[in-house]
Amino acid sequence: MIDVHYERGVFLPAQNVWLDPWDAKPFAFVSHAHSDHVAPHQEIIVSERTARLVRARLAGDRKEIILPFGQPTKVRGLDITLFPAGHIFGSAQFFLRAENGSLLYTGDFKLRPGKSAEPAEWTSADTLVMETTYGLPRYRLPPTDEVVAQIVAFCREAIESGEVPVLLGYSLGKAQEILCALDGACLTPMLHGSVYQMTRIYEQFGQAFCDYVRYKADNVTGKVLICPPSANGSRMLERIPRKRVAMISGWAMDPNAIYRYQVDAAFPLSDHADYSDLLRYVELVQPQRVLTLHGFAAQFARDLRDRGIEAWALTEKNQLELTLGRFRTTPTSQTESINAPAAAVVTSSSRNHPGANPTLASEFLSFAEVGESIAATPAKLEKVRLLAEYLSKLDQERLAIATVYFTGRAFPQSDLRTLQVGGSIIYRALSVAAKLSDAEFRRIAYSHGDAGKTAFEALAGRTNPEPFTLVESREFFQVLQRTRGPLAKTDLLQHRLAHISAAEGQYLVKILTGDLRIGLREGLVEEAIARAFNAPLDDVKEANMLLGDIGRAAILAKQGELNRAELSLFRPIKCMLASPEPTAEAIWARFIEESSGGVVYIEDKFDGIRA
Repeated sequence: MIDVHYERGVFLPAQNVWLDPWDAKPFAFVSHAHSDHVAPHQEIIVSERTARLVRARLAGDRKEIILPFGQPTKVRGLDITLFPAGHIFGSAQFFLRAENGSLLYTGDFKLRPGKSAEPAEWTSADTLVMETTYGLPRYRLPPTDEVVAQIVAFCREAIESGEVPVLLGYSLGKAQEILCALDGACLTPMLHGSVYQMTRIYEQFGQAFCDYVRYKADNVTGKVLICPPSANGSRMLERIPRKRVAMISGWAMDPNAIYRYQVDAAFPLSDHADYSDLLRYVELVQPQRVLTLHGFAAQFARDLRDRGIEAWALTEKNQLELTLGRFRTTPTSQTESINAPAAAVVTSSSRNHPGANPTLASEFLSFAEVGESIAATPAKLEKVRLLAEYLSKLDQERLAIATVYFTGRAFPQSDLRTLQVGGSIIYRALSVAAKLSDAEFRRIAYSHGDAGKTAFEALAGRTNPEPFTLVESREFFQVLQRTRGPLAKTDLLQHRLAHISAAEGQYLVKILTGDLRIGLREGLVEEAIARAFNAPLDDVKEANMLLGDIGRAAILAKQGELNRAELSLFRPIKCMLASPEPTAEAIWARFIEESSGGVVYIEDKFDGIRA
């Protein structure tokens, strides 16, 4: 086989050629024009479009060996063919055929079809050197059409609210994919200067986009602003008083993405292959050996070894296992091993995991599925619609329970009971319920940093689900609250987790931690109640404030008796929101008008005057 080394770039010593090295080299292949793949080399092998983009982004002279896609060419005595990588415009894979074997180097790539890059192609090779940016099972991206619909809804909702939608994506590649996604949406994109420059180069090669305009500070209203991530927090954006900012990245799959990027929303659209595509690519290429780099290289290599494929990480230390007799020495059908079930984030196809009984309905599973549907859309109106539709079908007892759960609590706000279940109890219960070793459970937990997602991956396919009603869930939380001592709480929790599905376990844990993380504020729950039962929103809000129990408020809304909500001694109420007026005269005029000239009552209040 071809000898492969790695030192801040892939190096083939027998051929004396570097592949995407970080530092300047005499002779190198450059897969695409992103800055982390470009350096001032003396001589480079590139595609035509990458060459044009590199000239625009990197000063200086260099010798360019421009190769067309799909045509074998002799370069310095080497048999080289470039194949499209599907990553960005002009991105290429490097295929080498030599006497001692063949090698395919992917560079950054993706198999999902995009609108601004050539579709990926491939060929069989003895050695596959592949990037593994998303080399963990949890990085399975949702369908592109769904994500694009969410982005469009985000933009429309912002504009309808008088705000400027700002989409953050790298100026080369991601920004153009966003621009293509907005085609036909009746929106006007406005491009940051760096995005505009790269987009013009695309157009020189015949790439068509929807109508767009260049950024002008005094003309952003009603436009969709497309900027690189570096613009977030810049003076340019700070000048826009009302805006909603969204990050467009595959890392939006991470539960803390919104906080990491300091944005209002994050959408998982990526120009890299996700975990499913990485596995599929190995199946397509049928290599005898796989070498991984970037991202989760060691973890993905280990996953391939577990599936019987020889694989090693070039950029990380490999954890050696006892694998005698497991590696194939000749390519064979890998379909069965590649497509074996693997843990993933919640999707419609992964909810019916092994061990589930589809003939038995579980109310708590329905609750969890509604939660996932709400989490999947960034549009507030759609979140409200989905929740209202669900709540409208519940009887009074289940309505009170589910409504409280959707605020992220096990008990109503006025109920002062606490569960006293911390992370150590939750993680120990999950580990025991899933029958995982400490090392394997730590690997899952560290890869997520989120208790809910950890619960899903840990429990997937490892439990014996039984029907679990909403009433039973309330009783479980009540018993858990009364149980004393961490050991007893752990035993109770692990027994429950062992008898529900992974999706249910995820939401049970979310409630225990006090945060569903599905973008559903309590105000949206109030809106959903109002919509579900055709009740005035102000009346729903007032009832929830007076009762301190959104579940009881929902019942009154269902009964059409919100006027029955009233204060009660020693029952905490929500903080009351004031409606400000600029002057005392304005207050007087407002209340005289509302009371039709009658009596106005005023009372002292600790932090002001209530009228």
